[in-house]
Amino acid sequence: MNLSLVESALKELGAPRFRLDQVRRAVFTEAAASYDEIKVLPEDLRRGLQKLAPLMSVKERRVEVSSDGRAHKALLELFDGKIVETVLLRPSASRWTTCISCQVGCAIGCTFCATGLMGLARNLTPEEITDQVLFWRQYMKREGLEGRLDNVVYMGMGEPFAVYEPLAESLRALMDQKRFGIGARHISVSTSGLAPQIERFGKDFPQVNLALSLHAADDALRTKLVPVNKAYPLKVLSNAIKKYLSLTPRKVFLEYVMLRGENDRDEDADSLIAFCKELGPRELIHVNLIVYNETDTPHKATNEDSARAFQQLLIKAGVHSTVRQNLGRDIQGACGQLIVAETAREKSHARK
Repeated sequence: MNLSLVESALKELGAPRFRLDQVRRAVFTEAAASYDEIKVLPEDLRRGLQKLAPLMSVKERRVEVSSDGRAHKALLELFDGKIVETVLLRPSASRWTTCISCQVGCAIGCTFCATGLMGLARNLTPEEITDQVLFWRQYMKREGLEGRLDNVVYMGMGEPFAVYEPLAESLRALMDQKRFGIGARHISVSTSGLAPQIERFGKDFPQVNLALSLHAADDALRTKLVPVNKAYPLKVLSNAIKKYLSLTPRKVFLEYVMLRGENDRDEDADSLIAFCKELGPRELIHVNLIVYNETDTPHKATNEDSARAFQQLLIKAGVHSTVRQNLGRDIQGACGQLIVAETAREKSHARK
């Protein structure tokens, strides 16, 4: 929802100022999915608002639910007919997290990521970014899902730091107590390594979590897996993270997708350990190991036992590490599996 547009529409319709608070409360606190649900508004005002300031910038195309009910993936249609995917996850009985997108597709081109294989169609507006969170709150109300959605990760489609201004505006909306009211420490932003924006992010949002999609601690291998490493190699990334840590005491999360025979060897662990130790205090660096979710690429997944063994090498060397849960694999909603929907997957689903 674009609250500024709603305010302008209310003025144009001659409504008193208190109507804005009624709309804001109904949408952001009570998860109203349409103006018709806001019964405190006169019917003619509801019709006028729908015409001048549509409540949502995204429209549900389809929602899929994993077999265990812990992952929900939505295909959302934008005003121009383009599609983004977003995921709602329940990591534990009391927690709900959404993984949101900031672009239609992605230009970074990580070789193991389905989104990267699709290329970039366009950037999302701040409203399109935050409306994904609104959509899931409305969905939870509609489906009777207990609990509150108060964790947001920018780890869906796209590179957040490539759209820094829309990212920043969307973050301010999410943290605004009169709108979403989500605490900064409950929001995480992931980057593939756009180093100049890392320091800026530390200055602008020192309490929001930063995650770096590392995937290799050797320049040759990382450039092969994450092509942006050619522009911002590991030394540049290391310096950027050090500057970031000088601005905020927040922990940095290093994301590491494990690819069998490529980055899961003992020597890869040694390189990763050396990289982590160079960054700063070990309590501020945490490695998230992710068992690869296979896509239409030649890469193969490290098995979980090997991932655990790799983790133990890190822990013995004093590097904090976890093996992340992979939720939503059966609906292709896990890490690295989101795609632009105008693809064979969407067409195949439509034929069924």
